[in-house]
Amino acid sequence: MTNSWEKYVDRYWVDTHVGETVVVMGNGASLKDVPIELLHKYPTFGTNHIYVLPFQPTYYVCVDELLLDTYPHKIYDVVAQSNIAFLSDYFSNSMMPSTWRLYQLPNVVRYDEYTQWFPGEAWVAGGTVTYVALKMAYGMGFDTVLLVGCDRDKEWNHFSDDYPALGDRNQRILDGQEYHLRLVGEAYKKDGRRIINLSPPSALDEFYERGSIEEYL
Repeated sequence: MTNSWEKYVDRYWVDTHVGETVVVMGNGASLKDVPIELLHKYPTFGTNHIYVLPFQPTYYVCVDELLLDTYPHKIYDVVAQSNIAFLSDYFSNSMMPSTWRLYQLPNVVRYDEYTQWFPGEAWVAGGTVTYVALKMAYGMGFDTVLLVGCDRDKEWNHFSDDYPALGDRNQRILDGQEYHLRLVGEAYKKDGRRIINLSPPSALDEFYERGSIEEYL
């Protein structure tokens, strides 16, 4: 096995979807063109401001502490209605009451460097929440990931004009993201699992399989 479970071997979510297919949703502009039928056909991972779509994913991930402190009231419902919400293992005495309220939900799993890791990673969150979602899908045992809305758009366009902005990203972040997205692809491949890119063509096609949405409808 390419990862370690020393701290979380008793977690109820580990290996709960062995052999199954899941959709991992990025927040790029192409997400608005993904047929809703695809999202209802398989379990889904949504992230960050997915409520803007609007869509309720099966699982939710947010590891951006600025987002958690700035928009807790906006993401509360999507967190509460997810089967499991993986949130940054973030805590401080100055945490806003509305953020603290998120962490009191019974379906929240706190994500940190021990929750799931792959050898060679430089950043525990890989510089992108998509990396974390792919790791959690791996930990749950999913055999095939259908990746949608992961556009790798350097203009940071999102699926909605209403998508909140939390600051600029620089080339170092982009390079770090690509490194980690490649890393997780290698972990899947080593285990005989698949990440299939249904997003627009990008550098991801160098290390993920390319597929078409029509194949999976």
